[in-house]
Amino acid sequence: MRQWILTAGALALACGTAQAQTAPGTDEDATLLDRIVVTTPLRRETPLIRSTSSVTVVDEAEIASSAAADLPSLLKRYTGVSITSYGGQGASSNVQLRGMSSTQTLVLVNGVRTASATSGTSSLFNIPLSAIERIEIAKGPHSSQYGADAMGGVINIITKRGGACGDGSNFCGSVTAGVSHPWGAQLSADLRGEVDGLEYSVGGGILGTRGYDFTLPTTWGHEPDDDGFMQGSFNFSLSKQFDWGRLYADGLFSRGRSQYDATAPGFNEVDTTTFAGKAGATFDHTDDWSSTVEFSSGVDLSTNFRDGVPGEDEFDTTRYGVLASTEKSFTTGLVDHTLLGGFEVYRENVDTTLPLAVTGRTLAAGFAQYSLDYGALTVDSGIRHDYNEQFGDATTYNIGASYEFVPGLVGRASYGTGFRAPTFNDLYYPGYSNPDLRPEKSQTYEVGLAWQPNADTSVDVVFYQTWLRDAIASMPPTYIPFNVARARITGFEASVWHAFDERWSGKVTLDVRDPVNLDNGLHIPNRDRFKAGAELNFAATDRLDLSAKVLYVASKHSNAANTTKAPDYVTVDLSASYRFDEKSSMKFSVENLFDETYETVAGYRAPGRTVNLSLTRQF
Repeated sequence: MRQWILTAGALALACGTAQAQTAPGTDEDATLLDRIVVTTPLRRETPLIRSTSSVTVVDEAEIASSAAADLPSLLKRYTGVSITSYGGQGASSNVQLRGMSSTQTLVLVNGVRTASATSGTSSLFNIPLSAIERIEIAKGPHSSQYGADAMGGVINIITKRGGACGDGSNFCGSVTAGVSHPWGAQLSADLRGEVDGLEYSVGGGILGTRGYDFTLPTTWGHEPDDDGFMQGSFNFSLSKQFDWGRLYADGLFSRGRSQYDATAPGFNEVDTTTFAGKAGATFDHTDDWSSTVEFSSGVDLSTNFRDGVPGEDEFDTTRYGVLASTEKSFTTGLVDHTLLGGFEVYRENVDTTLPLAVTGRTLAAGFAQYSLDYGALTVDSGIRHDYNEQFGDATTYNIGASYEFVPGLVGRASYGTGFRAPTFNDLYYPGYSNPDLRPEKSQTYEVGLAWQPNADTSVDVVFYQTWLRDAIASMPPTYIPFNVARARITGFEASVWHAFDERWSGKVTLDVRDPVNLDNGLHIPNRDRFKAGAELNFAATDRLDLSAKVLYVASKHSNAANTTKAPDYVTVDLSASYRFDEKSSMKFSVENLFDETYETVAGYRAPGRTVNLSLTRQF
């Protein structure tokens, strides 16, 4: 099987990467790249086919058909994305884009930051799939648009929106109930519609799983028990259009309880609360000039305890801010211009049982962007200046261009800088911190080619290279962080999607990466260096859709000295969806069909074979 996957990867290398997310099935299901509009890279709507940076879109249909039980399992298959998990569902999981660390990858929910200000990472496991409408993965540096932490890229998770129902009804929705093995169950529901111009959406869900023993017997803190997870969530979206503009608000609230292993009297359970919400207004001054004012709030609360007895180990982050921007478009001759400028200010506060020297900081930034379209040529540029009261100023910029050589064949190139702000743990954790740390900085360029000769084939290839300096590192025996490390990451991504006929379609992907520590010439540990995947979709009947996905991840170094490696692994997922009628459907899926034993973090078992069965009723 591994030989087969490597062969598929070689095919991808020759053919390229498909960025279009296309549902299998009939011709009308085929999606052309230039019909997809994304908002994440430039913080405004742009067509994907003309993007000057690499963007992957995961839509609601692809999420629904996936065998993945949670967000980390869903994301791990996409090029440029790596996931490290300390166990199964409910376990702490980190996402890395293009070999950068999880703290150098910005995760947003509806454009709102979600990361903890102490650890610098987001609680991916606590964002339920049932609340998500689409995911936009913008790879490469985007600090000139979003500021700190967007060195490797941005993952923007967009929750379900409101709007008119397809059958003309004032409201519509769905209810989904499911069970899984090992023992687990979930129930979710959503409702959306439009009343007197008010578009609304509300949804919620609960899930629970008994889990399994996450750690190996040789792992520190191992407890021979199952590590379960319970979660409840709620999401909403409101929007109303007026003659003068639009008012909108949205939010996601989720609370989960996770069990993990730690030897007594250490804590072995954690309650995690995640909230991301915003409210704003867009003012349409003219047909080609609008302004936006937006208020946002993000919360990441973590309380650790043991065996249901509340403890005193808390790491709470609250973040609130304001964003104001204005966008103007105009034409001179044959050139279309777009100008965007604005500022944002947000405040981060930390409430923790640790005696931190500082528990709050204010960050302010001003930014400007300019884009032009001249026939087949698109140029995007931007600059941003950030001020942080802890470490001072940081200025980042980007410039990129795309050119459509012939219809469907687009080349692109970009260059950008990025930075990461030290976390509160980096600066103030008692005994393991350095208040004099400087922000990490990066420079990245990429060149790519997207080709869509027809509605049945999509191809894309990209080469990139990142230089990192002032990287924050630590070494035994003190583990006190310092700015020394320099690194270079060179990578290549490719895949191809093709519909063989109206029933069969497939995709192959390839992800090759060389993450090198320039201070010693060794590979950066815990970074994927080779990943290949393949999937096959079959519309067996008008009601039955089948899919199979294979993922191969090569071995990687698991320590800084490069003396130990995590072994390679192969996983196979199967999924089947059956529509009883226009309103009712069933989904059966199996993750890790052959029960492969593997680890993404040394000492922590990844999930084995997992079987899921669910029923969905629309109304």
